[in-house]
Amino acid sequence: MKVNSKLSTYEIFALTNIAIVMIITDTTPSLLAQNTKNAFWFVPLISFLVVLPSFLILLYLLRKYNAEHLVELLEILFGKFLGKVFAFIVFMANFLWLALDKRSYVGQIKLLYFEQSQLFSIFIILAIVCIFGAVRGIKVIGYTAKLFFPYFQISLIILIILIIPSLIPERIFPIFGSGLTEVIQEGVLKGSIFSKFTLLLMVLPAVKEPKYFYKGTLLGLMISVIQIIFFYFIYTTFFDYDSIATTPFPFHEVTQYIRLGDFFTNIETFFLIFWLLATFIRFILFLYLISWLFGAIFQINNFELLILPIGFLLMLVGLLPNNAIVTEVVYRNNLFNLLTPIIIIIPFILLIRHFFKQRTGRLS
Repeated sequence: MKVNSKLSTYEIFALTNIAIVMIITDTTPSLLAQNTKNAFWFVPLISFLVVLPSFLILLYLLRKYNAEHLVELLEILFGKFLGKVFAFIVFMANFLWLALDKRSYVGQIKLLYFEQSQLFSIFIILAIVCIFGAVRGIKVIGYTAKLFFPYFQISLIILIILIIPSLIPERIFPIFGSGLTEVIQEGVLKGSIFSKFTLLLMVLPAVKEPKYFYKGTLLGLMISVIQIIFFYFIYTTFFDYDSIATTPFPFHEVTQYIRLGDFFTNIETFFLIFWLLATFIRFILFLYLISWLFGAIFQINNFELLILPIGFLLMLVGLLPNNAIVTEVVYRNNLFNLLTPIIIIIPFILLIRHFFKQRTGRLS
């Protein structure tokens, strides 16, 4: 499966950041705060440390075997059949996560900005935008992300500057919230909040040189983690002890609180524009990558033809849960907990298989 257009380090960095850092704007902070209270800002750091070894193993093995992407690496180490089985598990996990994540964002749009609109209508619009963007190809997606990235970051910096006077640092106490054990446990279970990184491993054939991919993804991942922790800290010091777990959309609550005198009202619209654009780019990228993943598993060279059916199938699955609270508290929470061991275990199995091939003298 060849991709003619090639991405630069900066484009890979921008795509990685937008793909991962957007969990500062969804319901993930509230989900994490259910058990950890005001100490939820520690959770992303623990989660990152838990999954980082697995990510580094995947990057190391990709480079070692000169594999084009994740599916090829799995097939090299496990053989064609088992490799495809593991790849299909990765596909299904990401497919379910993406469907529920889309439902979460559509719920945000409806509840906060278009209350009179039907959920189905908003989902249709999002699906059409994602399909139209994804069929343009990875180069267009990367180029769009590169152009948009600076403005997105500037909007976040402006938000930080405007909200700083309203922060109360004392709200981080008690420092471990409901208890250190609870925080560590939640951090370990929610390692999958960074699971999008596995999908990004499909992008390797689309870069000019492999070193650009490794630099871009690692730098993007590190910067994203820092930003996530920092924003979660802002949420902790902005909301009081009891309200953080009951605030479904902390990012939007913060933007609606900001005022610039009597003349500049509804300033949250400014941040809404950048949030919507980042959301579109993120889901366009994921739709393209998950279609590529499916195509690689079943050896479909023209995987772009899969974008349309997979895009609408994601919408149909996302519409199945009829209760937003159940979707967030039950389905997304359980999916996070289920995905974490998959993300952690599979890379270590690959590493063991790699060492076995070395010892038996069958290293490719």
